[in-house]
Amino acid sequence: MFPFFSKACSALKFSFSDLWLLAVCAFILFSAFFTVLRLLNHSFLIKVFSLFFTVCAAGAMYFNYQYGTIINSEMMRNALATDTAEAAELLTAKFFLEFAFLCLPQLYLTFFVPIKHSSFVRGIFQALVGLVIGVCFLMLNFQGVSSLIRSEPVLRNLISPVNVFSGTYKAVFKDGSTEVDAPRIVIDPKPALGASHKNDKGTLFIVVVGETARLANWGLAGYSRDTTPQLRARNVIPFSKTISCGTSTDVSLPCMFSRVGRDRYDRDRILKEESLLPVLQRAGINVFWVDNQSGCKGVCKGVPSLSISKTKAPSLCSGPRCYDEALLAGIDTSEILKPGKTTVVFMHQLGNHGPAYSKRYPKNFEVFKPVCTDEKLNNCSREEIVNAYDNAILYTDHFLAGVIDWLKGLDGFDTGLLYVSDHGESLGENNMYLHGAPELIAPKEQKEVPMLLWLSKGFEQKFGLNDVCLREQAKADTSHDQLFSSLLGILDVKSSVYDQNKDFSAVCRKSNS
Repeated sequence: MFPFFSKACSALKFSFSDLWLLAVCAFILFSAFFTVLRLLNHSFLIKVFSLFFTVCAAGAMYFNYQYGTIINSEMMRNALATDTAEAAELLTAKFFLEFAFLCLPQLYLTFFVPIKHSSFVRGIFQALVGLVIGVCFLMLNFQGVSSLIRSEPVLRNLISPVNVFSGTYKAVFKDGSTEVDAPRIVIDPKPALGASHKNDKGTLFIVVVGETARLANWGLAGYSRDTTPQLRARNVIPFSKTISCGTSTDVSLPCMFSRVGRDRYDRDRILKEESLLPVLQRAGINVFWVDNQSGCKGVCKGVPSLSISKTKAPSLCSGPRCYDEALLAGIDTSEILKPGKTTVVFMHQLGNHGPAYSKRYPKNFEVFKPVCTDEKLNNCSREEIVNAYDNAILYTDHFLAGVIDWLKGLDGFDTGLLYVSDHGESLGENNMYLHGAPELIAPKEQKEVPMLLWLSKGFEQKFGLNDVCLREQAKADTSHDQLFSSLLGILDVKSSVYDQNKDFSAVCRKSNS
């Protein structure tokens, strides 16, 4: 309960009434837990459930203390969707040592302190007494308690282990009621390719989904460090600011390629409907997904995926993870190079996924030093954390520049690339780390992300796009909501689900001039 009372104390002024309110909250919570345990009314059950509650609360407290993590349904979905490589970076030896230390008092009580068995009637009576007293305290101080919860709504997500149980229930049975692998609703049965595709020259467009890159540390957005020197030299079109759908991959990835978007966010609907990818495929475009992360979260349902071959890029895949350059170097490019055809490849980066930022890039990209190499970020200085994070941005810059150079060199193809990150990251601001904060309290560092566009001259001519106009459009604030229709517009796909008002390229095409 330490995170709860720590946050509550920061919201109060320590007057007598505030101290009384803290005491009331403590007594209400104690009464609630006492009532639950007395209802069990058996020494064995009480010990088992006490230990189980302690284990859950200790895990929640560890992640809240180390990273400022708020345990809610979104965070529990992230945890359930985590792959083994990602989990291994969090569940270190230090984690288990500290976790065991937090559980030690309850372990002692469980195995060495006997509990005297009481009759069923007495147990129920004690539970009712505890419940009545707790409710009375709540009702007598309802105004103060409700005001505190309303002013600091995050407090309800800091009551451990209730937050773990509630978050898991919502993630599995409520928010997760629509399976990502379930058949999707077809949103447009007859999309079609526009006249631009009658050109015999092939088209290859790559969409790179960045991971955990925040705008605040993006060189092209005016960051004090030039973390994007190679992209700057390639004359890309940088967008000034893009707002993400959410603060986690589990929310943002399905949302950013859905027609629903963040303004009308409805997770159940997003997961029931097909994403942009099948619409492009049905129109006649060859669509592929290649992943260097923990999956596409249902976005690539119905389209082929390309696997990264570690044997094709052994220097990039020496450990359990591959560096992002393997997204291109590790795939069979003959699958995507179809003369005379239009192909779109979606690449999902490992990017800057924390907390192991120093493991996201080869050592020769360790430009900013010293770096944090500890997964427990609060063991590092802020300078070390930012240095490791910025080095990972430098590597993304190198990776994207390499993909652009490869696209430039493709004879017989008009080429283009769009990059956008799924969400941002906290690097210790207000003692908050990583991402996944609830929308209500999420800082801008977790919501403002970089986006850029690069088009070959041939691509611009084929699709009638004006470079000067696009650069002007990129100065305005954008959001993930514009990706769906903008990609349909850029690729000249005629669809009933296209929304011109959400296409940042619409005013820049010759057909609109």
